[in-house]
Amino acid sequence: MTNIWSEAIQGLQPRLGAQTYDLWIRPLELRQVQGQRLLLTAPNRFMKEWFENHYRDVVLDELRARTAQDYHIEIDISAAGEASPNAAAAAAEPRAEPEPPPPPLPPLPALPPIGLSSRYRFSNFIKGSSNELAASAAWSVAQDPGNRFNPFFIYGGVGLGKTHLLHAIGQHIHVHRPHLRIVYQSAERFMNEFISAVRFNQFDQFRARYREQCDVLLIDDIQFIAGRDRTMDEFFHVFNALYEAEKQIVVTADRMPGDMQGMEDRLISRLNWGLVADIKAPDLETRVAILKQKADVDRIDLPDDVALHLATHVRSNVRELEGSLVRVSTFAALKNQPLSREFVSEALGVSAAPAQPAPISIESVQKVVASHFSVRIADLKGPRRHQGISRPRMIAMYLSRQLTGASFPEIGLRFGGKDHSTVINACKRIESIQSEDSELRETVAALRQLLAHEPAHAARCPPDRHPSERPVRRARPPARRSPDSRSASNSSSLASPPRRRRISRHREAWGSRPSPTAGPAAPRLRRPSAEPPRAARLFVLSRRRVHFPQRSVEQPADNLGTLASPLRRG
Repeated sequence: MTNIWSEAIQGLQPRLGAQTYDLWIRPLELRQVQGQRLLLTAPNRFMKEWFENHYRDVVLDELRARTAQDYHIEIDISAAGEASPNAAAAAAEPRAEPEPPPPPLPPLPALPPIGLSSRYRFSNFIKGSSNELAASAAWSVAQDPGNRFNPFFIYGGVGLGKTHLLHAIGQHIHVHRPHLRIVYQSAERFMNEFISAVRFNQFDQFRARYREQCDVLLIDDIQFIAGRDRTMDEFFHVFNALYEAEKQIVVTADRMPGDMQGMEDRLISRLNWGLVADIKAPDLETRVAILKQKADVDRIDLPDDVALHLATHVRSNVRELEGSLVRVSTFAALKNQPLSREFVSEALGVSAAPAQPAPISIESVQKVVASHFSVRIADLKGPRRHQGISRPRMIAMYLSRQLTGASFPEIGLRFGGKDHSTVINACKRIESIQSEDSELRETVAALRQLLAHEPAHAARCPPDRHPSERPVRRARPPARRSPDSRSASNSSSLASPPRRRRISRHREAWGSRPSPTAGPAAPRLRRPSAEPPRAARLFVLSRRRVHFPQRSVEQPADNLGTLASPLRRG
């Protein structure tokens, strides 16, 4: 066993580096072997604790790879290390000549990077179909930083695991390559540090931190600096300096680089240099696995049927899923009740019956595709063959066939009465293009995900019209009517209470005034219940014409000031 131990720790030297190996691995001594229990001796308590926290798993992995067995390591402190320094000094004989100074110790490995959380590791990240690419690529980056997928860009919605992977990369690199200097920052803190450096004239320290003293740069939520010109310019130069020095760069955002409004084109181009991986909302199996792991960590007794019930009703993101579990478990503890489907339904306010996925219709597919490509549903159903219309139409036909199970003739009928051969060709065309065009493949996958999670949203609109196609009601301009039609309408309005239009006080009293361009004035209508007030007259000042209750005469404009009020401009 001694030979196996020696070979195992020597095999770690190229993996950890000579400096780390000499400082933390070589001083350990194998004192005893009891079956699969290894008892080691460390020179002091600090080295014991540091080994247990940083290198125990590495050594166990190496032993497992060489022997195909699982071992358990226990570490004791040597008697010399436990002795008091003062006692050792008192026991030492005095020397006539001073001792030569000891050789300088090699520098200690870098301290844990500020901001990284030990809760986020690869071991507790649940992989599924929604995040498999991002998780696998993150593991490759952590294994060989600077050489694989540089830069590495992760994007996805809120609470889906981007920050978890970012912390896991930093933690793994720090444990297995402690000599590398890791800088983890959110984009907001990066901007605030840059502003402080400019304000307090500490720009040299800022550049040294991010350009010269950084081997791995982890930036979270890079979309925050979009539109901030000076911060984008500084990050551009930091990116170039690290990339040219073959340092690892990992960036996360809530959208693809090209979709970040306000981000400079040169930055978008550089963020696309490496691998761009997305994280989607977790599927049902992944959500159940996340709940089971959270329950194990928090020591919650979670039955399988309750986990399935909870995962079925909470679909948005991982944070809300874990928060729902904490909420229902807390309620159960307060009420001293076990977790059950009925209790979860009561706590969350959902139905206890198993949730059935809403059916996806052809109309739902048309609405989602039209909204995604910013086209009208009428265009999808129409005959136009413009590329901006034909490709969304083919995608909608393809998804209708894949997700609804409708026949080719039925799909063609729903798309404006097209022939079934058109639908067949569209489906074959999309399948062929997807094998070569990764962008189209991602678009189709995103539309599938949207239809799977939001069928009810698509069904809220009437099937014949998309929300963007709903007409906007506009005020109609008043139509000009002849005096005869006005008089007729006034007579009907005076005979019954007015409902559809307002009648002014003067018009109620005097009826409709004659048109200035009309011929003889029509007979005026009066209210039968009251005599018109003598001072109430309507004046039309256009064309210098004055209208009195009974007759219309031409008068010069300078005489208008002597006439009675009120005046009304015609």
